Formats: sequence, structure tokens, C-alpha cells
Amino acid sequence: MKTFNKSIVLVFAFLFIITNSFAQNNPSIGLNNYLKQCDYLLQNSGKWKAANKDFNAKEEWSVSYFGYEFTKGINTNTLQLKITGYCPKKSEWLTFWSGFYTWDYKKQTVVYQSVHSEGSIASGESESISESGMTLIFNITSPKGKIEKHRDMQKLVDNQIQSNSFVLKGNKWELKNSMMWSKLEQPTGKVTFMSTRDGNWEIYSADAKGDSLKNLSCNKSADYAFSYTPDGRLVFYSNREGNDEIYIQDADGKKQKNLTNHPSGDRVAIVSPDGKQILFTSYRDEENGELYVMDIDGKNVTRLTDNKYFEDPGGWSPDGKKIYFTRELRDINDTSSKAIRNTEIFVMDRDGKNEVRLTNKQGADGGPQVSPDGSKIAFYGKTADGNYEIFLMDTDGKNIFNLTEDPMEDYSPSWSPDGKWIAYTKGNSKNYDVWVIHLETKIKYRLTTNPKRDESPFWQPTK
Repeated sequence: MKTFNKSIVLVFAFLFIITNSFAQNNPSIGLNNYLKQCDYLLQNSGKWKAANKDFNAKEEWSVSYFGYEFTKGINTNTLQLKITGYCPKKSEWLTFWSGFYTWDYKKQTVVYQSVHSEGSIASGESESISESGMTLIFNITSPKGKIEKHRDMQKLVDNQIQSNSFVLKGNKWELKNSMMWSKLEQPTGKVTFMSTRDGNWEIYSADAKGDSLKNLSCNKSADYAFSYTPDGRLVFYSNREGNDEIYIQDADGKKQKNLTNHPSGDRVAIVSPDGKQILFTSYRDEENGELYVMDIDGKNVTRLTDNKYFEDPGGWSPDGKKIYFTRELRDINDTSSKAIRNTEIFVMDRDGKNEVRLTNKQGADGGPQVSPDGSKIAFYGKTADGNYEIFLMDTDGKNIFNLTEDPMEDYSPSWSPDGKWIAYTKGNSKNYDVWVIHLETKIKYRLTTNPKRDESPFWQPTK
């Protein structure tokens, strides 16, 4: 928790930019501009971020970003706020300060009060205000009564907030910190995933904040889905007719159609980028499962792989020319329960030719998903200590990078349509939930909090 106290000055640097750009000697102009600033800060759900230059990745409680959460107060002149910090080791935002600020009609200034999680109290008001910035004087009083005097100078620059913070040492103001604040980017769109919250496996959708939950399959049998057609139809597989078959339905759940109608098991259906074909695993010719493609209407089934190894579809390249998949490599003559099992990621042409192995490390690697721009592959794999993480690598298998670095298990990555986020499964043997991670900041958001299993998310196509 020492990192929190070390950054007290940092987090206060931004509190009072809300009054930027109004003339203090004109009450009506001052109040109007204050309210405009309030409206501005409430945009983007009122969330902002600034990088912590003192972040230490080895410290359990160190924060990588500071955050501000602004919400409307009890009247139009008041805003409530939380000052937070994102702790990567905990995958959560921790609250440091909680308080409010408002307009003082008598003084014609902005005043505030805020309380730290460890008991310190902050209070102050604006000293001078111009059209482009302001200077603020405030005190921080510790639980033991120690008082520090601070001075902040704020300026709005290109949709960012520049703050310079000073502390009074003797009779001189000494520069303590300089920070730049920008809006905290948040995921958008809709995510589909599987859940057992109704007692059996069902297909659900939710927005990228975890709200607007909807059951898309509504069937007593087990239903699993991994992709949509470009026009928004859901392709899934289910055992509702006695064995696993691949189906297609409209986004609203209507017009369900069995595409395979085969006595063998057909599963894990992945639609091609152009929406014309479906990649899937079938047991119709080989008991261990092989890869096939068929037209979107279920016709022209074609076998792509022919071996004794189990294979699972991963995904298509954005141009539809390549297919990425997982193959289980083991001694096919060893059928014992102690047989060494390993999965690796491969790529081949869409006709099954020119296979290339992309990963070659101990432990299971699987679930390859290519980024929308075709430059990276996200997949899950085991680390040296035996934990599953989400990794990124180039499409030729080089430059493998651990994205999640999480003590929990991580599986089933899926790229957002804009390529800025990855949705994935996170949890342990007790429960799994759906999370998303921002590629640039590595900030993680939890989408589901149900005690049942929620897993294998994928994004709905944007229109």
C-alpha cells in the first residue's frame, strides 16, 4: 500500500480541472463554464486515466494507471468522484479517494472535500482561474494531523489534461509531479459466450460492459457457439437431436436449421470471413476427429486433414486464404490414461495444403485467433510454471508474448472487431468468467460475475 501514499500528490493534480476556462471575477461566466466542464468530464462514462511513472511490476500492490470516475452529484453544481488505481496483480481498480466538489456561490470558486482510504482528508479551493487553466491551493491532512500544502497548475491541451503539482517546502514551491490525463478507453459492441447459469450449456450475449444479458439458444440440450456470419446469423452446434450437429439461426433465435444431419459428431463451427463456408471438426471418417469445410447451407462437405491426430478449428485469416487450427500431438499407439498429450498450433491453406507448424513448446497451445489486421495471433498456452495464459505472436509463429500475466487460468481469446480488445475466459477449477483486456494498457475488465461457468467468448460482427 506504500505505492498509494507515494502518489497522493499525483492523484490530486487533476481534481480541479473542471473549472478550467472561466473568469473568476464574473459569477455567471464562472458558473456556466464550470457546468460545461462538468459535462465534459462526464463524457465517456466519466472515466479518465494517467500512467503511473512509479509503477513497479514486481510489487503486488503497485498500480500501472491512476483513474478518475466522475458521476453526477445531488444537484447540478456538484460532482461526485473516485480516485482509483489499476493494480495488474489483482486485475482490478482500487479506490484511493472518495469525495465531491461543488461551486461556492459566496466565494465564487470551486471547493472540494475528499477522504483517502487510509484516513487522510483533502480540502481546498481555486486560487486563480483563466480561460486556459487554473491554479489551485489545497491541504492534505493525515490521520495524525500532519498538514501538507499543495499547489496545482492545470491546463487543457488537445483533449488531454496537463497538470503540474507543487508542494510547499519552507517558503518555496517545489515541483513534485507532472502528468497527462486522457479518457479511459472502454470496450464497445456485443460479446457472445457459453454459460451453465440455467443448469445446462446455453449461448448468451451481453454488451461489452456485461449488461443487457440475453439467452440466444433457449434449449434444454447443450448448445455451443464460436462464430457469426458477417450478416449476424449465429452458427452453433448442439446435441438436441441425439448427437452433435451444426446449426444456423437468425440473431433473434428464429429460423434454426440443422446443417450437417449426419450420424457422427460435428462440432466447433467457425464461419469464414466472407460468410460462404464453415470450418468444423467431424468424426465421420476418423474417430479422433478431423477438419472439414462445408458451404454455409451445409452442402459440399470437404475433408481437409487426414491423420490419426485430434484437431480443433481455430480461425481464418482475415482474407480467408489461411486456416489456423490446433492439433494434438501424441504417440497414437499409446492409448493409456498416462499417455503424454500435447497440442500445438498449425496453419494451412484453405484447401488443406501447405501445413506449417507455428508453436513448438511444452504444454498445450490452442485456440488461435488472428487479429483483424492479420498481423498477430492470439492463443492460449501453458507457461513454464504450468499456468495457462493468453499469448500473442506474429502470424509466422515468432515473437511470442505473454499478454495476460495472470495467476488465474486464461483461455479462449477472441479479438474485438476494432482489434483493440481481446475477450477471453478467466478463472480456476471452481469457476470461470468472461473478461476483456485492452491491448495497449493491459487493463482488464470482468464482464460476468455469475457463480456458474461463463466461458469461450466471441464478438458479434459490427454492422
